[in-house]
Formats: sequence, structure tokens, C-alpha cells
Amino acid sequence: MYEFILPSDPLSYLVERIYEVDIPRASTFDENRIIPMGTGSITIVLKGDPRVESKDGIHPFPESALSGQYFPTFSFDSDRPLLFYGISLKPTASYKLFGIYLADIHNNLINLDEIIGDKAAQLRRDLLQIESTNKRLKILDRFMIEQLTGPVRYSHLDYVIDYIYERQGMLKVKDLCERENISRRYLEKKFKKHIGFTPGQFIRQVRFNFTCTEIAEGRFPANDILAKFGYYDRSHFMKNFKKYHGGDLSVLTGEDDNLFKSLFTRIMRDESENSYHP
Repeated sequence: MYEFILPSDPLSYLVERIYEVDIPRASTFDENRIIPMGTGSITIVLKGDPRVESKDGIHPFPESALSGQYFPTFSFDSDRPLLFYGISLKPTASYKLFGIYLADIHNNLINLDEIIGDKAAQLRRDLLQIESTNKRLKILDRFMIEQLTGPVRYSHLDYVIDYIYERQGMLKVKDLCERENISRRYLEKKFKKHIGFTPGQFIRQVRFNFTCTEIAEGRFPANDILAKFGYYDRSHFMKNFKKYHGGDLSVLTGEDDNLFKSLFTRIMRDESENSYHP
């Protein structure tokens, strides 16, 4: 259902991972819920007829697109088996690569051909010509390397984001301001411009995602994990969980395979994925 590779070294501070999602049957919105990760993504659909459900209704998904951050969540379905490939971009990468702030495509997407022209259709044709998942993932890695026009530049915001991931969201905005000797207003302006989240929203989202990851992995009791991440009781966490998923924790703790669980058992585990500068 879900396979991925980490990007090659030249991309490691722009791209989190490159992945395949293969759903070999028709699937529903309830089955395919995606919650905010604080990142943008490039998606190329090879098979199926996906539709996206978000705050502004249900829309067909194009063959390829650059997507912003959907908040609070979005879902997709397909009346046929679905196969697509994705490139998860780190929060400032869409601007560094394409001059597009993540905030400007908040709850939205842009057809990839509007950004890179005919190269979008050629990329999709290249992927369709081969069957190997690993070779397709490598093609996407090479494609992203070709988008680099010079050395990667690191901003103050990159270092701040890196620290939030290092702390797994276990901090407050004032901690960031004191550590970096910056004003809250300055930090909020930077986050809203680049990501479309406030610093507080981003911190809470990172904490929530790390919490879900540990629950899905099942190595410790859920209540112990909630306490570790500062949720004072189960209902405190479930209020957020139901906002994103609408169900109960069995979607993460149950034995049945699903995309939501697959993602959380395999995200945010490699240190390089959560590092935004050397």
C-alpha cells in the first residue's frame, strides 16, 4: 500500500521522502484521510480517478499537481484501483524550488504543468513506461535534482523548524522566541508567509503527529504516550484526533491495515527527514 525512499543527499534538506501509494481496489473518503503534516507535496497519478474532498467541496484531482497544506484535513477516493507517486516537500521547499510559498496554496493545488510546463507530462510518461516501484522512485529523485538551480540556501526559519522537530513539538512559541532572541510577531509573520500556519499551530501539529506515530507503532500503552506528549487526559487528545479523523484510536491500534495507520507507522522515524539544515 505504501512504499518510500529517502531522497539522495543533494535533496535531503528540501525533500522528506519520495513515495508510492498503491490501493488495489476502489476506496472511499473515509478510508483515505490525510491530516496536516506541515509540508507541501508533488503528486503524480498513474492509475485511477481520484477525487479530493476538502473544506471547499469535492473536486477531481489532476494527473499531476503541487499541493499546499490542507487544514484541518482532506480525503480522497477513487472508483477504481489507485496508484500515485508523491514527493513530500519540507515546509520552505516549494518557495526555494518554484518560488511558490506554501501559504499561497493553502487548502489548494496547482497543476504541475503550470509550474514546469511540458516536463510534467514527460515525467508522467517516464513513470508509466516502467513497472518497477524502486525505479520509479529513483526517476522522481533524479527529476527533483534537475530542479535545483544552485546551492540550497538556509534561512532562519529553517533552523526554527528544525528545532521544533528536534523537540517533537514539545515546546511553546515563547520558548522559540527566547531561544532565537526574536519577537513573537516576527515569528508569526514568517510562518504565515511561508507555511500558512501560525507557529503555535505548527508546533501543535508536529506534537500531534509524533504522538500518532508512537501510538501506531504500539510499543507502549496509549495513555503513557499521551502523557509523554503533554496531553493531560485521553479526551484532550481525542478532541484533536476526531477533528482530523472522525473515528477512534482503533484506526491506529487495530490489526486491520489502512493508509492512515501505514503512514503513521512509517513517518518521522528517520533523523534526516526531520532535519532542515546540515
